[in-house]
Amino acid sequence: MTPFRLFDLDYVAMRLASLHIDEMSTLNIALSSKNARQIMKLFKKRIEFIWVNFQESDCVINLKFAKNVEVYWRIKSSKGILKHAEKTDVFELNNMKVESMRYQKKYKYVINSYCEDDLSVCQSIVEVLLDIYRPNQLNYYISRKHNISKLLCFNGLNQVDHLTFIVYFAVSDEEFLLFRQNIHPKKELCFNLVFYKNLNHGCNIEFNYEKLEICSSDWLNREDLFNINCKYAFLKETKLTNEDLNLYFKRWIEGNDSKLEKLKIIMPDDRNLDNMLAGIETKSLEEIIQDKNLNNKTFEFLDFENFKFDGCKGRHLIRKDGNIATVHVAGNKNLNFIVWNEKSPLISDTKDSVGKMI
Repeated sequence: MTPFRLFDLDYVAMRLASLHIDEMSTLNIALSSKNARQIMKLFKKRIEFIWVNFQESDCVINLKFAKNVEVYWRIKSSKGILKHAEKTDVFELNNMKVESMRYQKKYKYVINSYCEDDLSVCQSIVEVLLDIYRPNQLNYYISRKHNISKLLCFNGLNQVDHLTFIVYFAVSDEEFLLFRQNIHPKKELCFNLVFYKNLNHGCNIEFNYEKLEICSSDWLNREDLFNINCKYAFLKETKLTNEDLNLYFKRWIEGNDSKLEKLKIIMPDDRNLDNMLAGIETKSLEEIIQDKNLNNKTFEFLDFENFKFDGCKGRHLIRKDGNIATVHVAGNKNLNFIVWNEKSPLISDTKDSVGKMI
């Protein structure tokens, strides 16, 4: 039988044929040659996620396709990873030779590969993956210490809607600046530069996403707080002061950060809400109920993580345009700042009296 020659077809026929090629076959074709990779870029497939782990002794890539099909790809610079292989295959990528053994377990493909420069070839494979797939989520976990400047200049990090980027060693000021300048996913960013703590980094770049989560915020200063322009934000391990937050709330009242819906901040030590709101006029929930004619209603407040908190006991700010926000501190460390809208807080009818409800 004559083999089916996909690349001999015209564009329309090739596109129709690509719809019947599964995700793993797409990857195998793209790795076969530079020309094949360029052609498969035209027919990107949606997948669930790509997770990349730069570990101390190896690199691991996890993929999840449709119908719960997964790929586990482990790459080492030691040939011992192939010691149980009955047969192997070889491909070249950016002048690097990669030898692999493969097997399949039901809905999971397993690939073990050897390359002298496992770190570089792993990143090169990720670049191929982002050429041929559109992942909903891309996660990087980097524990092997090396200069990540080149990675931070990789535009593929910005092709995804949701990016998680975690580095488990201290990055330099130059790498931090590159991260802030270059990393801009389309919707959501979760990152953790675990050991970076320079409050005087001098970087004045806006965070503009639908959702932002910063897991270690020791470096986050007042200007960074003012540069957050997100619908939802969660800042952990901050060193923000009562004065910083007081100025932030005053700016919000004046009309700044109009996109914000939910902000959650984990404080470094006990904080007093009265000090944060010094000089700011606030209202109780009872006053809001009377002003907005919300008698016989129940109120349910949910934070960034959709956990309930007792916003009824918080303080309420009124912005110049009439919008309401609730400020609440739980356990003297967990600050929640919620802007009222049609979704938050959840307001429902009750037969109980308002006094009993509150």
